[in-house]
Amino acid sequence: MRRLRVWRAALLRCPALVVALALPLAAAGAQQRAVEGRVLHPDRANGDSTGMAPASGVMVTLHRVGRDNAGPVDSMRTDARGGYRFRWTPAGMAEAVYFASVTWDGIAYFTAPLRDADTRGDKAEITVFDTTSRTFPLSVRGRHLIVGASDSSDSRTVIEVFELSNDSVRALVSVDGDAAAPTWSVVVPQAARDARATDGDVSPDAFAFSSGRVSVFAPIAPGLKQLSFSYRVPSSTFPVAFTAANGATVFEILLEEPQGTVSGGGFTAVDPVQLEGRSFRRFLAQDVKPGERVIVELPQSRAPGRNLYIAGLLVAIGFLMLLMLMRAMQKRSSRSVTATLDAHRGASGSRATAAPLHERLAAEIAALDAHYARQQSPSDAVRVAYEGRRAELVDALKDALAGMPAGR
Repeated sequence: MRRLRVWRAALLRCPALVVALALPLAAAGAQQRAVEGRVLHPDRANGDSTGMAPASGVMVTLHRVGRDNAGPVDSMRTDARGGYRFRWTPAGMAEAVYFASVTWDGIAYFTAPLRDADTRGDKAEITVFDTTSRTFPLSVRGRHLIVGASDSSDSRTVIEVFELSNDSVRALVSVDGDAAAPTWSVVVPQAARDARATDGDVSPDAFAFSSGRVSVFAPIAPGLKQLSFSYRVPSSTFPVAFTAANGATVFEILLEEPQGTVSGGGFTAVDPVQLEGRSFRRFLAQDVKPGERVIVELPQSRAPGRNLYIAGLLVAIGFLMLLMLMRAMQKRSSRSVTATLDAHRGASGSRATAAPLHERLAAEIAALDAHYARQQSPSDAVRVAYEGRRAELVDALKDALAGMPAGR
């Protein structure tokens, strides 16, 4: 609401005369235009058969928006029947757009662009509404879920489009403040990231994204409003469950993955569609009940398999390097023990230049045990390598001892 008040002040602060002087002079022979309409307000007690009553004394402003300049052109208050009328001669660039607006209860309402020479009737009618901050469910007339193919980062882009309907006679607004409640929100996958608003009837500034939820803080007037947003989800997250919290009159799901499937919510597969040169499987459901869970299942992409293969290969290489390092350390330990024994024998007058085989094997087992004991948190691969190597050394030691002469 604060942004609306600021924007309204920006629209009204510039007098029509200043804007007219700032605009280029009208091209010679430019056709004069006119708009004549009414501003109406829902009033079942004092309104006509449709429940609409005239909004008299309301300020209506005619605006011009062009690449060369933009601002209010003229303004007036509505008469007793809610009527207003403007006549103007287009100035500046020919593609400039003109429209009329009214601010009611802090919310701005607009006509469609005034493109005709003389605009009347429904095209010039502006309906305004009282506001309420008491949240209530909005009807989901349509929900469209588009899941793209896996990209180079093994993620999928998801686009969600909602067609929301405010079926009341009050505009739903969010109260200013730190504890402001959103006018609408929806749950998205917890793994969703890089969320952003896309094309729609709601300004991207009105969106807020938190873990597992998208919230909207824009005013939502009675009638139909479209909003959309996108986010990315890791491919490994699928299958993913989407909940139709408020149901949906029509729920459409498009999957770029040819093998993708949808279950729950009464979905059926229909003819595929082409979007921007890309083919999508299409699933459709009608009158989806509130709270219905829909499961989108996609086969794992090839990238994870390749990544697992590379990871496994790296683990195997690392294991072999570790095993080689362990054996090199064992050999160094064995040589150290042998050198010690040789020195001892040299001191006692022995001519032997090497320790017996059973002593060398025992020394290698001792070195292997010492090296393994120094490991803080040995992995399963290291443990298996240690146990295998130790078993080999123990078997060799047994054979060496069995072959020794008796009595030695």
